[in-house]
Amino acid sequence: MGSFARVPLRLTVACGFVASLLVSASAYAGGMDPTPERLVLQPKVGGVVQGAGFCQAVAANPALAAKVGMLPDQLACTPDNVAFKNLVSELGFALAPSTMHSARTTGFGGFVLSLEASYTHINADGVSKGADGSLTQYWHAGTQGSVAPDGTYSAANNSPDSLIGVYTLKARKGLPFGFELDGAVGYVSNTSLWTIGADLRWAILEGFRTGPMGYFPDIAIGTGVRTITGSSKMYLTTVGIDVEASKPITLADEAVITPYIGYQQLFIYGNSAVLDATPGVNAMQQCGYTGQQASGAPACTNKVATGTAGQTVANDGDFNNNITFDPVRIQRNRGFLGVTYRYELLYLGAQFLFDLTSPNSIDPDLNSTRQWTMSLEGGVFF
Repeated sequence: MGSFARVPLRLTVACGFVASLLVSASAYAGGMDPTPERLVLQPKVGGVVQGAGFCQAVAANPALAAKVGMLPDQLACTPDNVAFKNLVSELGFALAPSTMHSARTTGFGGFVLSLEASYTHINADGVSKGADGSLTQYWHAGTQGSVAPDGTYSAANNSPDSLIGVYTLKARKGLPFGFELDGAVGYVSNTSLWTIGADLRWAILEGFRTGPMGYFPDIAIGTGVRTITGSSKMYLTTVGIDVEASKPITLADEAVITPYIGYQQLFIYGNSAVLDATPGVNAMQQCGYTGQQASGAPACTNKVATGTAGQTVANDGDFNNNITFDPVRIQRNRGFLGVTYRYELLYLGAQFLFDLTSPNSIDPDLNSTRQWTMSLEGGVFF
C-alpha cells in the first residue's frame, strides 16, 4: 500500500481514536465543572466572620437575621475574588495554547492533522486567603464534585483531580513567506467544557541546510488564543506570545527528529456571569414578588421581622446574594521544550511546559506553587 493510499486509513484511525476518547470522557463529565458561585465570603456579626454556610442559611431562613439584631440583606454572601482569581489562573494555565510544534513550518504545501493530549498539574488542595482573612480551598469549593444517588452534586468537591486533561484536535497549514496557521478544538476531561482557538506563527529563520547559515537553528515567533465554551457561569480566554528555536536532525535519510525549546508569555482573562450564591433559594418566591417599585427595588408582599418588637421589612434579602467577581487579568511566564518525529506521513511529538517564575511573584494573591503541562501528539503530515 502506497503512502497516499494509507492516508484515508490513518485518518479513520485518528478520528476513531478521538471519538473513543470523547465518549469515555463524557461518561465522567461534570465533576470538575466550575462552580464559582460557591466561592463566597461570609458576613460579619459583631465584627466576627461567621462560619461556612452562614449567609446561605440566612437566605433559606431570614428569621435568623433577627436573632443577631440584623436584617437579612446585611448578611448576604459576597464574592471571594482572591479564590476566583486562583481558580481562573490555574485553569487558564491548563487551557492555554500549548506551542507544541517546532520553529520550522510545514511549508507552503504542507498540512498536519493531529490529536494532542495534554495533562496539567493543578494545586487541587490549594488554599487562598480572602480579603477578610478567611481561607478557601478554591478547587474544592469551586468545582462540582461527585454525584449523589439522587442525581444531585455534593456541597463541595472533596477530591478534585490533580491533573486536568485536555484532548485537542488540531490542523496546521503552511502559508507563504514562512507563516503557518493552526486551528484547534478540544475537550476538557471530567467537565462539560470545550476549548476552541487558533495560532499564527512566522518562521523568521528556517530551512537553511548548507553553508554558514546551516549551523543556525530555525527561529520562529507566534501567538495563539484559546477560549472556553460549555459554561454559563464564567468566561475564560487565554492569549500566548512565544518565541522558539529548533533544529531538525535527519535519520538515515528517511525520518526527521526535531528538538525545540522556547519561551511563552501567557495572558489570562477571566470574568464571571451574574451568579446566584444561594441557588437553593428562590428570591422571588420568598419575597412574594409583584413587580418593581419606582425606585427599582423589588415589590414584596412577604415580610420579615427586624428584631425590634412589631417592626417588619420586606423579605427581599436574597436578592443581594446575586454576585459578580472582579475581572481577572493575569500574566504568566512559561518555558517549554519538546521534540517532534516525522517518518513519511507519521507525525509524533512530546512536550514539557512549565512556569519559569512563581505565580505569586507576579501577583501576591496567587498560590506560589508552579504548574507544568505534559503533552503528547500523534497525527499525519501531508
